[in-house]
Amino acid sequence: MNTEWQNRIQEYCEAWTTDSGCPNFDRLETFYAMDSDVVIYDSLPPLEGFTGFAQMRSIYPGLLRLTVSPNQDLQVKLLADGQVAVTAFTSHMAYRFEDGNEFKVNARHTDVWEKRNNQWLIVHEHPSTVINPSRIE
Repeated sequence: MNTEWQNRIQEYCEAWTTDSGCPNFDRLETFYAMDSDVVIYDSLPPLEGFTGFAQMRSIYPGLLRLTVSPNQDLQVKLLADGQVAVTAFTSHMAYRFEDGNEFKVNARHTDVWEKRNNQWLIVHEHPSTVINPSRIE
């Protein structure tokens, strides 16, 4: 099972990774439940996140490049007789925007997946960035 989940997370991160300014939303749709009440937080604004996958299509205005590289620390916990899974992993993320701003962050990702019609879909997502205290003024 771990290899299955590692492959799923790798494919998910690859779908977010882009050099064209826009993540592959068509590919990402295969990872998310299309319910209007799915809550998706992100490491960038808006603070209240997104309700439903469709709202995410407006994410990252001015984005040129995004790289999401998962680390090899995936944890998976199955719940509700194997119908719900919680995944947690860390990653390195690098952003470049049209205005020339670039930044790199380490992030934590927690996703809640529900098994529907034999397919795992994200029903809640929450990444968070890790702040380097030595760089805080």
